[in-house]
Amino acid sequence: MWKSKELPEMLRAIAEFREYGFLDRIPRWEERLRVNELELKRFAEIPHVDEQPMSTAALPQRPEGKPLAGGGSAGWATPETALAIAARVQRREISVSDVAEAYIERAEAVTEMNLFTAFDADLMRREARALDERAAKGEALGPLAGVPVPVKDYMFVRGYPRTGGTRAMAPSTGHDDAAAVANLRAAGALFAGMTNLHELAYGATGINPHFGAVANPGHPGRIIGGSSSGSAGAVAAGLAPVAVGSDTSGSIRIPSAFCGVTGFKPTYDSISRDGVMPLAWSLDHLGPIAGNVRDAALLFAVMAGRAPESCVPDANLKPGRLRFGKPTNHFYDEVDTAILDRIERLIAALAGAGHAIVPTKLSAVENCLPIHVQTVTAEASQAYWQPLVENPHLLGEDVRVRLEVGQFLASVDYVKAQRLRTVQRQALQAAFDDIDVLITPTVATAAPEIGAASVIIDGVERPLHPALTRFTTPFNQSGLPAITLPCGVNAAGLPIGVQLAGPYGSDERLLEIAAEVERVIAEMPA
Repeated sequence: MWKSKELPEMLRAIAEFREYGFLDRIPRWEERLRVNELELKRFAEIPHVDEQPMSTAALPQRPEGKPLAGGGSAGWATPETALAIAARVQRREISVSDVAEAYIERAEAVTEMNLFTAFDADLMRREARALDERAAKGEALGPLAGVPVPVKDYMFVRGYPRTGGTRAMAPSTGHDDAAAVANLRAAGALFAGMTNLHELAYGATGINPHFGAVANPGHPGRIIGGSSSGSAGAVAAGLAPVAVGSDTSGSIRIPSAFCGVTGFKPTYDSISRDGVMPLAWSLDHLGPIAGNVRDAALLFAVMAGRAPESCVPDANLKPGRLRFGKPTNHFYDEVDTAILDRIERLIAALAGAGHAIVPTKLSAVENCLPIHVQTVTAEASQAYWQPLVENPHLLGEDVRVRLEVGQFLASVDYVKAQRLRTVQRQALQAAFDDIDVLITPTVATAAPEIGAASVIIDGVERPLHPALTRFTTPFNQSGLPAITLPCGVNAAGLPIGVQLAGPYGSDERLLEIAAEVERVIAEMPA
């Protein structure tokens, strides 16, 4: 590891070599690297492995998806579920224009929450009328008929600019839909604005210097989490039953947990990333945020180009005895006591419902943060090197310095990290030989206060970003599917999230298990 006296001179030499001329920022670079000093030291200590790097290693086999019975709707407060809205539109009980007007009224009442980077009420009305005209002609609108769907401002949506939440690049305009968005449009979705995000999707707080900090509904003094901040907020605030997000280090699951909604990161590349901005291309996933599991499953199915009936769990079907793997290492270490207590109560309730709880040792998972620092820093810096060089003053300080330090990490360490990712994925995948699903906290702490640079967990102060992503990153690194569900609140009323993860390609099965866990949570005492 670098010695304190040597570090500034090393940073100067590398920046000069790369002709990155902002040498007055050396103290900021040094400070940022110190934030991840523990992870960088740990990474240097990890022995070399001979596995193929993650980018070339063979993927596990996807299991055959078994059809699940669909139909019906699960209960949720406001607004109606996506399944219920679509069913009412299809029965002509309500028009898409009715849905649009209700949504617009709600959206215009919460502008101070900074949920959107762009929202065009007139465009929404025109698209609603077009759908109503199709329905009047007898056309089937599709499984998302008239369902309002806000989309993270990180992907192409026809009629909207794509900014990525930054001013350092000119907004993209005149484009057609991203592939996943095109699938939503073909299914009858009603596009409902571009949601705000942590700039360039590179952060976990949702504090955007250009479009405003996204408010945490019900908890204005707390961060909402990121980077899919506006999407989670739109669902939690009751604007829409579903929204689209992306997840590189936990960017769907963290804000969902902090807002008390459901967020699903499916298997890597289950949903096409065509038309989506990159952050770290080997870690980026698209996925749904929703008020319940069945709505999340519906949105996932459509985005992935699958038949909804293959993904949406039957509301009345109870699975047989499930085997829940409770990790004996990493995932239950250094966790807020209230979160541990609530998840232990859930685990007891699952056991009481006839399911097995299996203590599960996970090898290699303790390396997740050291691996992640090397991977996301290198890939993000490469993805946005051009705007960093051309318009650094237009980037928010937190994102700028994280992009800048990517130039100081060695390529040999990047390749080592990809080899270690292969080992980690193999270890996680092997765990499912004996269990159906892993159950863990989603985040080790409840939503921190706005402006916090660190959190206190179990009496120990820890840097904010590593503390928030410790339990989510292993599933980005491995590509395995993971979902967070709301699991009650702490004494201050702050939401708690529980995370479930399954083997590679088990998206449909994981959603079915999540629906069972959701049912058990609903029956637990508050």
